[in-house]
Amino acid sequence: MDGLGNVLKMIFILKTRKKVKIKDLANELEVSERQVRRYKNEIDKYFNIESTTGSDGGYSLIEDYFPFKDVLSEDEINKLKFIINSLHYENSSELTKILDRLNLKFFRNEKKYLNNEEVIHYSKPRIKLQETTKIYSEISLAIENRNEVILEYYDNNGNYSRRKVQPHKLLLFRGEYYLVSTCLLRNEIRYFKLTRIKDYIITGFIFQRNIDIDEFLKEQERNSMGIYSGNEIDLLLEITPPMANTIKERIWVDNQEIIEQNNGEIIFKAKIKEGPEVISWILSMSDCVKIISPESLRIEIKERLQKILENFN
Repeated sequence: MDGLGNVLKMIFILKTRKKVKIKDLANELEVSERQVRRYKNEIDKYFNIESTTGSDGGYSLIEDYFPFKDVLSEDEINKLKFIINSLHYENSSELTKILDRLNLKFFRNEKKYLNNEEVIHYSKPRIKLQETTKIYSEISLAIENRNEVILEYYDNNGNYSRRKVQPHKLLLFRGEYYLVSTCLLRNEIRYFKLTRIKDYIITGFIFQRNIDIDEFLKEQERNSMGIYSGNEIDLLLEITPPMANTIKERIWVDNQEIIEQNNGEIIFKAKIKEGPEVISWILSMSDCVKIISPESLRIEIKERLQKILENFN
């Protein structure tokens, strides 16, 4: 077998086994151990190969996929992840895993399998990509190093505030990133949309992370339609076609119960946390929905509808 063939075979052997001794590689490739070391030096220019000594020593690929070195910088990788996650694809985490698995194949014009599908976006975030990816990268580093951060921030109502926060995680919600952090001004967990951060300072103050943020987010997500949620309510809706068909085709919260009626209507029952997303969801059904309970939610939405009507007078 020629040199190129041996190199490819050696890559395949290392890919399919955890660790291989130099002597065993030499026997399988039918070359000297010195030649195996030469192959290793060449392969190591493009793949991460770990070399260990001793009785259990040998060569091994340190990743479970083929990572070509130096093709993308860390900043480019962060930008790529940011763009992928901003596509508003509902299974973006799944997409990211697939791209990680495919690695650079995705960028080598191997798009023939994508031509059979098309995604139509209802809307997409209006962001300044360069600025936002810079914030994403630097905040990610602050999270990793547990640096406190000073934020200059404008909330949804346009109110300005300056806050010191302890960053815990970046959260993707509806195609946009939020910083999940402990706000030292309020002494509670708050969400800060990256695009509303007007300026920030990564301080040298190191904080101790005394919260399991994954458990916190898991609890927040339970029976919730969004990241801003309140008290849990027993929601009971009567929904008529065509919205009845749309609603019953999806899982909105895990505990939901859908009772189909003979006339095509459905009864939607769920324990769900109050919040702006629930109100927006109900309003999106227009005249196809009736709120049976709770009474407090019916009153709140009725008041909102009255304000909407006033805007059109």
